[in-house]
Amino acid sequence: MKKIKEHLKRNFAIYAVLLTCIVVVCIALFLTREEKKETVDTSMFQVLTLKETLKLFETDEPKLLVISVSECTATIGYVPYLQIAQAKYGYTTYYLELDDLDYYSKDFQTLLSKLDMEYRFQNKVDKFSAFIGSTPMTVIIKNKKMVHGYIGSMDTDTLYTITKLYGVTNEKKN
Repeated sequence: MKKIKEHLKRNFAIYAVLLTCIVVVCIALFLTREEKKETVDTSMFQVLTLKETLKLFETDEPKLLVISVSECTATIGYVPYLQIAQAKYGYTTYYLELDDLDYYSKDFQTLLSKLDMEYRFQNKVDKFSAFIGSTPMTVIIKNKKMVHGYIGSMDTDTLYTITKLYGVTNEKKN
């Protein structure tokens, strides 16, 4: 026992450093840090509920709808182009968030039935609605139906072209 006490006294610094390292490693491994995730900035958009989105299909007036999920990095990168085009060419961007929707609800099934254009995505051809969840989705609604759809982001010039073509904006390109 005397030998153990002497050994501990002589090597106290080594054991203290070793114990400190173990404590630091344990804290680093087990301490969870809350990561703040970036979300889609919808501050310049008109954010809609599912019922409000369905009402877009009740008028003849052309509208631009973006469908996405809150943490989609592609949509986060797309937002500045949407904001610039919207501000520059004078139209409203409508936004539907998919995160909390009930995919089995009657309203959601109605929305899917309205996204009925044939679309090619990742070498598969199907109705646009078959790709719901692939975001961002940009939809032009006119005369109570979907007239254009695109999955992915577009630049400001492309947004101008499609919004002008379908009558969402009447502004002239500067």
